[in-house]
Amino acid sequence: MIDPAFQALISIACSILFFLAGAHKLSDRAQFQSIVGDYRLLPPSAIKVFAIGIGFTEVCLGTGWLIAQTPIVPLLSALIISLYVIAISVNLFRGRVYIDCGCSFSSFAGSKDSINQRLSFGLVVRNFALIVVMLISILPPSERALEIVDYVNVFIAMISILFVYLATNQLLINRGAIDSWRRPSG
Repeated sequence: MIDPAFQALISIACSILFFLAGAHKLSDRAQFQSIVGDYRLLPPSAIKVFAIGIGFTEVCLGTGWLIAQTPIVPLLSALIISLYVIAISVNLFRGRVYIDCGCSFSSFAGSKDSINQRLSFGLVVRNFALIVVMLISILPPSERALEIVDYVNVFIAMISILFVYLATNQLLINRGAIDSWRRPSG
């Protein structure tokens, strides 16, 4: 059993995550298609359709987390994140750590010159943690009714999760930048 407040927190957090990620991918399709191409996992003819499909799917999942009370949304979400884990892992094992992961939100800030988030095993760990949390949300909720204090706690927890998630992403970006400075040029 899962506490309904915790389940609500997971649903809201995943909704925001997927909706913003999908909107980001759809808002700059050319940039995202370039990133998908950099992974070198798809034939060039499939990149455009895949990039648009992933963006649209993420927006739908973001909506689904808020309105659906079925395990299909968490399962599809975990599947999408698992695909990202596989794509990142394949490229890490190929030694292609220098490509953009495609998960930064720099274009929302209007800064095309910002440092992109590079591939790293930290991303794989972060994505595994997201998968675990999504799968936890499938557990049946307890019969406890939510009260005002629960809604306040969910709101405060959302703010905390947002800061932790943003800080984690920034640390991963910083780590990639520091690693690139340490690599000998030439």
